[in-house]
Amino acid sequence: LLLIANKPILAHQLDQFVGLIDEVIIIVGYKSEMIRQQFGHEYRGIPLTYVEQQDQLGTGHAAMQVRPYIRDRFLLMNGDDLYARQDIEGCLGYPAALLAKAVADPRQYGVLTVENGVVKDLIEKPEHPASNLTSIGMYVLDTRIFEILETIPKSPRGEYEVTDAVQRFAQTTDVHCHIAQGYWLPVGFPWHILQANDLLLERYFEERPLQGTIEPGVTIHGRVSVGEGSIIRKGTTLQGNICIGKQCQIGPYCMMSGNTSIGDQSVLAYRTSVTNSVIEHNAQIEPFCTIAYSVLGEDVSIQSGLVTMSVPLKTKNVTSVVKGQVIDSGRDRLGTMIGSHVTVHPQAVTYPGVKIGSKAVIPAGTVVREDWIA
Repeated sequence: LLLIANKPILAHQLDQFVGLIDEVIIIVGYKSEMIRQQFGHEYRGIPLTYVEQQDQLGTGHAAMQVRPYIRDRFLLMNGDDLYARQDIEGCLGYPAALLAKAVADPRQYGVLTVENGVVKDLIEKPEHPASNLTSIGMYVLDTRIFEILETIPKSPRGEYEVTDAVQRFAQTTDVHCHIAQGYWLPVGFPWHILQANDLLLERYFEERPLQGTIEPGVTIHGRVSVGEGSIIRKGTTLQGNICIGKQCQIGPYCMMSGNTSIGDQSVLAYRTSVTNSVIEHNAQIEPFCTIAYSVLGEDVSIQSGLVTMSVPLKTKNVTSVVKGQVIDSGRDRLGTMIGSHVTVHPQAVTYPGVKIGSKAVIPAGTVVREDWIA
């Protein structure tokens, strides 16, 4: 339930379905009760059904869980990615289709061979890709896919891959290749949250009348949304595309800039600065903190004087360690990714690209140079 522009990723995706989709089936697993509680059984008039995937055996196995609920043609898509409505409409315009995009490193995706707009082959994560055109996780299929899913073997990484089934499906059915015309934002790494937040606030942010209380002496430049019950105290500057939730207290003399989202019931105290960051619900941030290009989970307690460094020290882009490998984030500015329920004691400093795990406690005066796991 990660927030992008103060809404869960799934909510953004469900918004795209209004008027296009009759019913949504959500395949859930870990912490499924949180998703059920958040969305209930209907979203903006669309009925929601939840199906539990007990064992995490891959995308093909996940797709098989919905077989009892599917009667005809259906749309299958990754729940953690953001897709544009125009591309959903584009795929639905064909009896069978998939969404594709050219990427810089196709080895991380299913690589396509296409002739006259029709898929001829699909190979999952090849070592030597034939092209850079890849399948990006959205398919229009019908019930025949389930018969194929029953027969596919596990992949070399020990999972049932939906791409293997789609590849076989395309041998007997014309699967149209729709090239993405709008945005596609996979949220696979923590810094992708910042990328998605940038796009949604820059292009699709709906400025609303300012709610709550705006004290005299507050400076506002740009598109700013302030939720009901929030207080923006004197001397505070809001500059950029700023989305502030409900029941927040900001200031006095805070500075918020860039594409920044602040979740509900959060407190940013005296002379704290936040730039191009995502802060989730119920964050408590004390005076004189400097937070830049960072993601803070819910219920964090950040005591006075935290500085999140965001400029790379030795490389062009900020790097981060993921599963023991150093990954180039592709960003020249990246601060710290802080999990939920973290406490950071006074005067801490964090290096660019560092991740702090949920429920961690950072002692006063600590310089966090590498990932910190609770």
